[in-house]
Amino acid sequence: MAVSKSRIGWLLTIGATALTLGLQMRHTVKNTNRWPWCSYNMFSYRKSHRAMQLRTRLVTASGVCVGPTDPWGLLPLEFFRVISLLERIFFTQQDMAVREEFCRGVLARLNRAPWKGWDEVKPALLAPPGQRFAALELYLVAVDFDRCDPVDRLHVESVELVHRHDPDGVAATCPPPRWRLLDTAPAPAPATQTEGSTRP
Repeated sequence: MAVSKSRIGWLLTIGATALTLGLQMRHTVKNTNRWPWCSYNMFSYRKSHRAMQLRTRLVTASGVCVGPTDPWGLLPLEFFRVISLLERIFFTQQDMAVREEFCRGVLARLNRAPWKGWDEVKPALLAPPGQRFAALELYLVAVDFDRCDPVDRLHVESVELVHRHDPDGVAATCPPPRWRLLDTAPAPAPATQTEGSTRP
């Protein structure tokens, strides 16, 4: 019995679709990426309860400090690209001239043309009115997701200064950041039951 061309085409389409879906499911379950398949774990993946994160502090020419805070507002890029770029400049390579040139460029852009946030691009970190940023500090902090307050960016397990760009020495006029380290931080207040809440 002869098989028609349309039936062969239909069977090939079904087979290719089943193979593609099977390979995609395998990559999703195994959490692996191999083009053209990926794990699609951008918003759903298992993470350790502890992670290393970056914080930044900017100092104006008159010694006013902004931060420490997340470094997302240093560049007009998606926040995850900002982190990747900082990791490449401050951890992957060790050339101090590259780091200093990068910091000079960041401060110049923040002072000259700050940007508004849009979608995954966070708004620029802003100096107080009439002031300009003159120094930049980058910190590496350890965060325990079970014990650190997710809203308080100063509540961390440990902190290390990675780089200070301070050509005019203005950062010395600022008090040190008021980190709330886990060992010295008071325990967070227990959640209270709100009116109308059904939780015990």
